Amino acid sequence: MELKDFPGLYQASDKASLDSQSTYKNIIAFDLITMIIAASLAVYNYQSIQPKLITYTISGLFLLIGLILTLIIRTKKYEDIWYQGRALAESCKTLTWRFITCSESFEIALEDEKAKEVFVKRIKDLSSEFKDLNENLNAKVITLPVVTDKMMEIRRLNMLERKQYYVKNRIEDQRNWYAEKAEFNKLRYNRWFILIISCQAISLICVAFLIKYPGSNWNLVGFFTTVSASALSWLQLKQHQELKQAYTTAAQELNFILVSFGRVNTEEKLSEFVLDSENAISREHTLWCAQRR
Repeated sequence: MELKDFPGLYQASDKASLDSQSTYKNIIAFDLITMIIAASLAVYNYQSIQPKLITYTISGLFLLIGLILTLIIRTKKYEDIWYQGRALAESCKTLTWRFITCSESFEIALEDEKAKEVFVKRIKDLSSEFKDLNENLNAKVITLPVVTDKMMEIRRLNMLERKQYYVKNRIEDQRNWYAEKAEFNKLRYNRWFILIISCQAISLICVAFLIKYPGSNWNLVGFFTTVSASALSWLQLKQHQELKQAYTTAAQELNFILVSFGRVNTEEKLSEFVLDSENAISREHTLWCAQRR
């Protein structure tokens, strides 16, 4: 399903989470860059007073900018909005897939209006649970329909059609996403780790140079150690290695669940199949939250 086919609360919380994630990471990146620039300005020891004053002033400005960015991160709490927004969005998405596949709590035996009533109540409960997030949700988006036409269209398909739709658009789509993200995070982790090791090695070389030439006006040790520390901080923020493991595990679990696809030939088995799949996806999200915290 496309984004517009999901409830307004899902769309609003997903957008709030993505926007806060982007803002949070951008501020962190700018903060680290300001420290690297400040360190780069100290690589040469000027002999005259005027260049020194100019260098110290510029360094001070960049350090001040870094301090302001750090305070913004502390006060705005973009990270909390990011986590809560994703938690709410994932909960809404799980409920939506259970609703359209006539899974537990939304069985095919329920009339459409009754099923919609139960679904709306569950969405309302989620909204109350994450009420602190409301002020960060887009008012225009959150007021979009709770139950969309596409949701009802899929719900009214026969059991075989719903099963095929769910496998293609939920399980296979999510499994492929996990697999791609696992490989992406593996490559990024290796690249950042190489950068960190390289900077630390160059720092040692610079120290050896200063030992041999103690009178040199060039000192690159502080610059490369700052780059190394910044890269390490960024690596810890992105958590590429942890995400790679979590995504790989989730992809494998969904792959195992797909094995039972052929045995799903009744509404009850479809409901069980959907619940197993959604629980596997929920476990990945739970692990993601635990790693972030």
